[in-house]
Amino acid sequence: MPKADLHTLSPQTELACDICIIGSGPAGATIARELAHSPAQVILLESGGLEREPRADELNDIENVGWPRELDQWLLRNRIVGGSSHTWAGRCAPFDDIDFERRPWVPYSGWPFGIDELRPYLLRTPGYVGLGVGADYTDDNFWAIANHAMPQTALNEDLLTPFFWQYSQAHENRFDIMRFGPELLANLPPNVRLITHATVVHLNVSANGRAIESVDAVSLDGQRHTVKARTVVLCGGGIENARLLLCSNKVEPNGVGNRRDMVGRFLMDHPRGEVGTFDVTSPEILSRFGLHHVMSGSRSYRFRHGFRLSPALQREEGLLNCTAWLDEDVLDDDPWRAITRIVRGESRSVNDFRAVITQADMLVKGAFDLVVRKRGLARRLKAIFLSCMTEQIPDPDSRITLSDRKDRFGVPLSRIAWKVNEAEERSIRRTAELVASEVTRLGYAPPKLYSWVTNKDPLPPDFVDIGHPTGATRMSNDPAKGVVDAHCQVHGVDGLFVVGSSVFPTAGHANPTQMIVALAIRAADTLKARYSVLCTNVLVCVWSCLA
Repeated sequence: MPKADLHTLSPQTELACDICIIGSGPAGATIARELAHSPAQVILLESGGLEREPRADELNDIENVGWPRELDQWLLRNRIVGGSSHTWAGRCAPFDDIDFERRPWVPYSGWPFGIDELRPYLLRTPGYVGLGVGADYTDDNFWAIANHAMPQTALNEDLLTPFFWQYSQAHENRFDIMRFGPELLANLPPNVRLITHATVVHLNVSANGRAIESVDAVSLDGQRHTVKARTVVLCGGGIENARLLLCSNKVEPNGVGNRRDMVGRFLMDHPRGEVGTFDVTSPEILSRFGLHHVMSGSRSYRFRHGFRLSPALQREEGLLNCTAWLDEDVLDDDPWRAITRIVRGESRSVNDFRAVITQADMLVKGAFDLVVRKRGLARRLKAIFLSCMTEQIPDPDSRITLSDRKDRFGVPLSRIAWKVNEAEERSIRRTAELVASEVTRLGYAPPKLYSWVTNKDPLPPDFVDIGHPTGATRMSNDPAKGVVDAHCQVHGVDGLFVVGSSVFPTAGHANPTQMIVALAIRAADTLKARYSVLCTNVLVCVWSCLA
């Protein structure tokens, strides 16, 4: 099916399909591509276009009334084909076993299923996300994947366990992260019609509110179009999913799927920031707990080595799942940074060429470390930080509601009251203390922890959100405790699905994109089975009439 721009379509153009997907970010793009071999006719609606535009950016404005948040929404949320993969950092990991458990010390915790349910879908994510391996790489299994012997000096795993993140890599450019927009455009299935500049402003349900019927979308010039579909999949992101459900109130006064006042509640993110610094003149610790490079076929994939609170300690001390790692602040004249700019065609100064020539010895050593030792590159560093990131307690009062302010299409803005609780502060401080103790025991110079950590002061306000909004349309088998069921269908609304981090009951500590894609693949399988059943029922009905 052809691509189109909504503002070029005549108001009389009939838009109808079997499955309508809202949003072309990691969730929506993955589902669209997974439906390639389905007989279903699909329309994929994207609010933005192929390039960044101020008119699209402003539709992401928010009203913040909670913990400090990043207000430049482009850094976190992108209305453009490919969604927020335009600004994501590329770091990936699946959730841990404990993240799915019902934990007595974590209110409202527990998923409808465990990691074993998602593992087959995680194994299908590498092609979409740009990974070398899809599962079983975050613990000591990493050493077998990397074809390395495990270090003889090990962490005390009663306290901290090793953890490995993997970095995304674009198929066509190993110097870039996977961007879902170009990949979608290059692999757009023939049964999927991508319509850009189509901002969905209302979800239309039946008169009794029990089934989805269509969606209203507005073009750049304000022309309204209706897309009819028996199945609608909302993939607008962790904030926009809740906003669109809440503002769809023509039939349901409190919003679609919100009869129990659950939409928008339990908003989580990942409080993340620096907790200390290491001596930059003694960077030996980076060779043990820094970046690693692993060959997979003709490609080298990057993995970051870090620390995670052990599940045993989480249970014993009532802590949240929290991780720590070493962040390197690289000088601008670092030769590897300079050569990357040259290769990308981004160099605008002879200083980059000078840095490469005068520091050729560092490039040779780095190449040896990369190819032979499979370690991170030796860099010219300004600083080495110890950073932490934690999950949050699901808090029903941490939530998204609708503001009195409206965007240019008359849709209320998201009013965000994100909360950070003492449990997150305590977990971060405990993680920082344990890392300092463990690296000292292993013979490395310890980090100098910041005073707020050692003095047990509150979390500083520079621990802002990092663009991982989670939980505001949470998943639960019980309609009284969640918005969607275990297959991501909105409770009580036939044919309406929500996919993305907004359905996570808990946020774990891991960056969410790989989990989002795994859930999207699983949802696509559900949609294919659903469409097959619908077609069978139609054929049976037709046959009965003819008979």
